[in-house]
Amino acid sequence: MRKMRTFLPGLSAILLCLLLGIAIADEVKVKVIALFANKALLQVGNQQKIVIKGETFEGVLLQSASGRGAVVIVNGEEMKLGLNQSIAGNFKKPKRANLKIYPDSGGMYFVDGEINGQRTRFLVDTGATFVTLSGSKAKSLNIDFRKGISETVQTAASMVPAWIVKLDSVTVGGIRVSNVDATVIAGSQPAEVLLGNSFLQHTQMQKAGAVLELKKRF
Repeated sequence: MRKMRTFLPGLSAILLCLLLGIAIADEVKVKVIALFANKALLQVGNQQKIVIKGETFEGVLLQSASGRGAVVIVNGEEMKLGLNQSIAGNFKKPKRANLKIYPDSGGMYFVDGEINGQRTRFLVDTGATFVTLSGSKAKSLNIDFRKGISETVQTAASMVPAWIVKLDSVTVGGIRVSNVDATVIAGSQPAEVLLGNSFLQHTQMQKAGAVLELKKRF
């Protein structure tokens, strides 16, 4: 019993050191490098990115930003930071959401998802600059596209009216992107919503055989 008593304090000290080492290793610094209207240049650990209001970067959500400062949310806690101010804390980076899409018999990649929280079907189209949908589909999703920037686009048949709009969010699988540019084309074409590069640029995309894998960038 005496040997046990002399051993336990030593063991406790070792465990305490290990726990402190883990805490220090997990500590991450968040710093505001530059401020703009509704966006900020954040540094999280050794990574930097211009983050738009409502966007999450390396587990840090930018709630608001102006020339006077930024409000970030870390682990559910709201914090205000001025230019070149920083905070440090222990938090885990979220796992990257990823999605595997299998081709149909025609080699096309269809996937279910959401626009502004409403379910729809997408066709992955790396040749489309923006997420693209028909006027009839936009109406069914309650998108007031006529308030967007008007333009004309060339279809297979003729020139038709179109509008550039900003979607609040586009979600596919576990991948959610906010403030996504989209083109709405008058009429009923395209039949499917085209998942274009205004969404895909926020993902890492690779093919493993015939399977297309999307992984969200932080």
